[in-house]
This record gives sequence, structure tokens and C-alpha cells, in this order.
Amino acid sequence: MNFRTRVTLVFTTLFFLNGVSFSQLEMWKHFDKTNSGLPTNTIRSVTQDPKGNYWVCTWDAGLVKFDGKKWTVFNTKNSGLPNNCVYSITFDKKGNIYIGTMGGGLAVFDGKSRWKVYDIKNSQIPENWIYSVALDKKSNIWVGTFSEGLGVFDGKRWQIYNKTNSILHNNKVTYIDIDKFDNKILATQADLVFIIDGKWKSESDMKVDSLDYISYWISETKDGKKLISYKYSGGIVIFDGKNFQSYKKSNSKIPIEGFYSAVEDNKKVIWAGSFGEGVVNYDGAKWELWNKTNSPLKDNLIFNIYVDSKNNKWFSTYFGGISIFNEEGVKL
Repeated sequence: MNFRTRVTLVFTTLFFLNGVSFSQLEMWKHFDKTNSGLPTNTIRSVTQDPKGNYWVCTWDAGLVKFDGKKWTVFNTKNSGLPNNCVYSITFDKKGNIYIGTMGGGLAVFDGKSRWKVYDIKNSQIPENWIYSVALDKKSNIWVGTFSEGLGVFDGKRWQIYNKTNSILHNNKVTYIDIDKFDNKILATQADLVFIIDGKWKSESDMKVDSLDYISYWISETKDGKKLISYKYSGGIVIFDGKNFQSYKKSNSKIPIEGFYSAVEDNKKVIWAGSFGEGVVNYDGAKWELWNKTNSPLKDNLIFNIYVDSKNNKWFSTYFGGISIFNEEGVKL
């Protein structure tokens, strides 16, 4: 090997290593209408299916699938999606996608070509405005609605629960959490309702007291606790099944209050998104507030935060598309 060949090889190797190093240190990435297949910058949420595909729920432009390279848009014009405001989504083991829309009811999509819609015209679903969708161990579909309570579908008939026939104190069911034991927590505009071993229980039955603000999101921590976020002036609660540990300005150094969602990442750092003041993170010792002025965040109105399988934090914003952060480099 002559000198010129060796020099070329060395520079090629250094260029490659620098490229890899730069890629690994790219801690922020942004997707919006200008640089991706996103049809809008108003993003409700992002989540992954069991195969690792990302699904983006938008406020006004339908549902988007992202496999890491290709963007596919499903809307009312090119698919069986009944409404372009997609508020919630979940998946079953067969590859079916359950989609809650604001105004079009519930859509079930097989991921390929078949769509089935449940609305007030063709079924007994409580209403067409769906806040939350979840599946239990028996594959029953649970939907939380904007103003008509809870609907549970066993594949044949809908069972409706509201203020008149259950312990629900409010018919606005904002989130349904179902754990591995098939126990449920229902977040409502009034309070939390629990279904433990099939028995309905109020907060007083569970000897807990919520923050008196509407809860919008419930997620699970690595040690099985529930992380509950409260909208408006509420804070964050960690619930271990018996006790509430609340974080708010009166009892902690949390910099702001009022969150649409809160999640824990793979390193047990809590991330919470506010609708106007950015993102809060908490490592167990220190609170930090990130916004447009002190970070690369594109928007301070955070609809949702999702932590994917590679510990990327996906911030779904109201005006700025999606911002992604990973302290070890964004990996898609």
C-alpha cells in the first residue's frame, strides 16, 4: 500500500468516525411540515406499535404512520378514518389499531386496508367524541367520551356507564389506564374512579384524594407506580396503589403547574408537558424547565410526551410539530 493510499484511507476513516460521533451527539431532532411527511404542525400525540412503527395522532389532519423513513397519511379522503381529529390510539396483538376521534367515533383499522367505524348512527357507542381508548385482557374495548361517560364493547354489545348508573361523578372521561392485572383507573373531570378486581371504587374507598383538578394522562413508572398529570393548576402525582405522592408548588420545587401528560423515561427521569410553558423534567433531585427560550423546543404548548423503546422523548406540540430529545443522541 503506497503513501497516497494510506493517507486517503486515514482521512476516510476519520471522516466516517466523525460522522458517527456527530450522529450520536445529535440530541435534538425536529419534524414538521417543512422537513417531513407530516401534514400539519398540530400534533396530539405519538406512540409506537408492537412492531416499532410510530403513529402520529394529529389535531386536524388525520393519522400518520412513520416507520423511521417513510411517512404515510390516513385521512377522511384517502381512508376509512371518520374524522381528521385523532385524539387517542391503541393496538392489539393481532396488529389492529383502535383510533378514537373527536367527532367521528371509534375506528378500527387492520393496518392494511380494512376499516370498521363505530359511531352513534350504527352502534350504541355513547357518543362520537372519544377522549381515550384502551383494551382489557379479554379484548374488550373501553372508550372514554367527552360528555357521555364510559363505553365498554365486548364485540357484540356496548355497556354504558355514566353518572346515572355508576359511581362516576362526571361524564367526561379523559383517560383510561388498564394495567397488567386488568385493573382500571378512570380519569374524569371530577375525580379518579378505580375498578379493582372488577369492583368499582371511589377515591374515598381507596383512601386517596386527587388534586381537585382534571387529570388528563396516566402512565406507569418502571417500578409499577402510576404517574398522573393534572391540567390547569394541578401538579403531578405518583400513586403506588395505596398512597398519593403529589408534586406541586406548595410542597416541592416544581417550577410550574398544570400538565397534559407526564411519563418516566428509561433512566427514571420524569417528563411532564404543559400547555403553554414548555416541559418539566425531574431526576429525583432537581427540577428543570425547558422552553423555547432555553432549549431547542419549537413550541411551549405541549400536547403529549412519549418515550419510545430507544429512550427518545417525543414532544408533540400544538404549533411546532414534533421535537425529539435524547441525551445520548436521537436514534430512530
